[in-house]
Amino acid sequence: MKNIHSYIIIGISTLLLTSCQDVIDIELRDSDRKYVIEGKVIQGVDSVMVRVSRTTSFFETTGPEAITDAEVVLTMPNGTELELEHVSDGYYKVMGIDAQPNATYRLMVRAGGETFTASSYMPEPVSIDSLTYQPVQNFFGPPPAGPPKFNVFLNFQDPQSRNYYRAVYTRNGNEQDNLGDIQLFDDELTNGNYIEIPIFNQTYKLGDTAYVALNTMDADAYTFLETFISAASADAGSPFSAAPDNPITNIEGGAVGVFAAYARSEAEVIIE
Repeated sequence: MKNIHSYIIIGISTLLLTSCQDVIDIELRDSDRKYVIEGKVIQGVDSVMVRVSRTTSFFETTGPEAITDAEVVLTMPNGTELELEHVSDGYYKVMGIDAQPNATYRLMVRAGGETFTASSYMPEPVSIDSLTYQPVQNFFGPPPAGPPKFNVFLNFQDPQSRNYYRAVYTRNGNEQDNLGDIQLFDDELTNGNYIEIPIFNQTYKLGDTAYVALNTMDADAYTFLETFISAASADAGSPFSAAPDNPITNIEGGAVGVFAAYARSEAEVIIE
């Protein structure tokens, strides 16, 4: 059985997804309670939200402890320090920022007498060339029954450099934000190639509007997301399976979580 003494609960509203405030539970391989820091800076978004919480005991059922009295400071690439104000339930916010790519953003959180720091580099955005769509094919039987359905493809030129991506997508304005909808990929095998990649786990019908944002990030943010998804997926499996490895954090000072800076390009297509 799992030899777990505590677990981490990470709110994916500010961590993995962009709009919802659902929570994913992940059992953590550690008996000590830890601070959890989740924050992101997004090109084109004029606010930054950071969540500060604390893990609870494996045997408690009260959920994560929201930290409401932390000091949270975002340092912009030009050295300007912006203090985030607590808004509710451990969420801290600052408005009026102008996040630009090719720059490093830094975060400092002080809570319970401890200080945690993180930095994240926002790379150059990679432009989406187009969104295309094709009818869903059934290669091993008759055509799918009912109204036609379509797969949407994301098309872009990958630059001649190491790149890490996440595709965020909506159907008629509704973000697809379940754990299985988090679509990550890199260019380890396709560096410098023209990329045509389907949007997984989502089909569209005639008249639908498909929106896709192509987020680029640094290696540390990508590693966290990969290991977070792996841990969350493993944790949802058999209770007798081996405990998943902890997500790999880029927070220094003993906390867990992630601080990430995302560049972004966007495209939209109507299925006709």
